[in-house]
Amino acid sequence: MSTSYAHGATVTKGTTASGESFRGEIFAYDDGAKLLVVRTPGEISNSYDLKFVNVAGAKDIEIDASTAKDPEALPTVDDPRRERRFEAACRAAKTAGDNIGENVSALAQDVFDALARTLPCKWNKDVIVVMDEVDVVGPKYDAASGSGQTPGALERVQKVLELERAKLGL
Repeated sequence: MSTSYAHGATVTKGTTASGESFRGEIFAYDDGAKLLVVRTPGEISNSYDLKFVNVAGAKDIEIDASTAKDPEALPTVDDPRRERRFEAACRAAKTAGDNIGENVSALAQDVFDALARTLPCKWNKDVIVVMDEVDVVGPKYDAASGSGQTPGALERVQKVLELERAKLGL
């Protein structure tokens, strides 16, 4: 690591190759790639924004090296928190993937997305299953059918379907 880009040092001024100015705390530097990572406080409390800067093309970089941190004093990684965040991201990705129909039309996916905003939905091949008891079948996806074990479920789904199709301009 280059001593001029020490972790924790403050970039008081800098300009990217495209002319964008930047400043902040040095989070990381890769000497081989000539890539500087600068962090600034984010809009959300206790969060940071990262900016990746190619220092080979950057100009007018000024650094206050007196603010650099001792590498031994770097924070440790909270492994349980990292693992929880990873698992939550995996669950979210799986849910997002499950909400994408296979071999369905764009209309079917639009109707599914609209219904899923207000009601629990899932795909059963090309049939939208709402609340585990009402089916919305193609090719038009304009009518709900099913046993409706829950009183009023079929009527509720039909009403939401009509409203969402109207919002979609169908």
